[in-house]
Amino acid sequence: MAVLTQLGDEELRAIAAIYGLSLRSARPVLAGSVNTNHELVDSDGGRWFLRLYEEQGAAGARRECALVRRLAEGGVPTPAPKSRPDGGGPIATWNGKAVALYPFVEGEHLCQARVRPEHTATVGAALARIHLLGEGLGPEERSELTAPSRFSERALLSRLVGVLEGPAPPEVHADAARILARLEPLASSPDPAPELPVVHGDLFRDNVLFEPSGALAALLDFESASRGTASFDVAVTVLAWCFGSELELELVRGFFGGYAGVRTPRPEELAALPRGLELACLRFATTRITDYELRSSGLGVRKDYRRWLARLDALDRHLEAILELARAVPAEREEV
Repeated sequence: MAVLTQLGDEELRAIAAIYGLSLRSARPVLAGSVNTNHELVDSDGGRWFLRLYEEQGAAGARRECALVRRLAEGGVPTPAPKSRPDGGGPIATWNGKAVALYPFVEGEHLCQARVRPEHTATVGAALARIHLLGEGLGPEERSELTAPSRFSERALLSRLVGVLEGPAPPEVHADAARILARLEPLASSPDPAPELPVVHGDLFRDNVLFEPSGALAALLDFESASRGTASFDVAVTVLAWCFGSELELELVRGFFGGYAGVRTPRPEELAALPRGLELACLRFATTRITDYELRSSGLGVRKDYRRWLARLDALDRHLEAILELARAVPAEREEV
């Protein structure tokens, strides 16, 4: 989430009108990297989250909206998109780019210093519900609601080659070469974990809202949702929530306890977790080089790819401890 396309008051007013709303005020939401977002307030005081898709076309945006609506109907705490009153569905087009409008959910994002095991347990349980709901979809729904990830190993390799062939600073070149060397073996070997119909793929702290009571308010931003493996989705979430200056194993324990309380990981998924953890580090190191390091972020924040290389180094020190925690929880459930 960011502001990459400047939208004036008249443009925002016109977009709101497409959804049958009269705009009172608007402000940019300065976060993230790949879309332009604003908070809108309508004439009745209703608050809305406007997303203008910078990378995905109308088909991808439409699929995301359909998936989010299905997840909300299935009990996943996420706001369903608003449909246009003209019957055109939730997606509109503005200057050739897709837009969607969501109810603005009250809640707070947690900074890393405030994250406790009870929070990671809550997030783990929520991720497991997404995976369970996906497994319950019929064949037609699966084909309609998700597609293969845009961030496959081959796609990431292509990005890295572009970095190495371009005018990047020497440090970035060196890090891209390091990432490439770790990624190539993963790209040439199949993932042993079974594919799930729905993974979130991006469940960072800024995509989860909590109520003041500590209860989960909403899961956000399903743009990266796709078909994929639980081992990768779990790995992304663990590394996003359980790493401050170092990996915090009590947070990892909380996550796996919450996840396994809703869905028991399959043996093949646990076996593939080392691959998922390594791939998560390489995926986000790569995309943060291309999304932040080598291009203007517009009005927004910058995220340092080096944080994901630090996670990769931490895995070399803590992988066995993570795997022990992941294996222990399903075993404890079976003994109860």
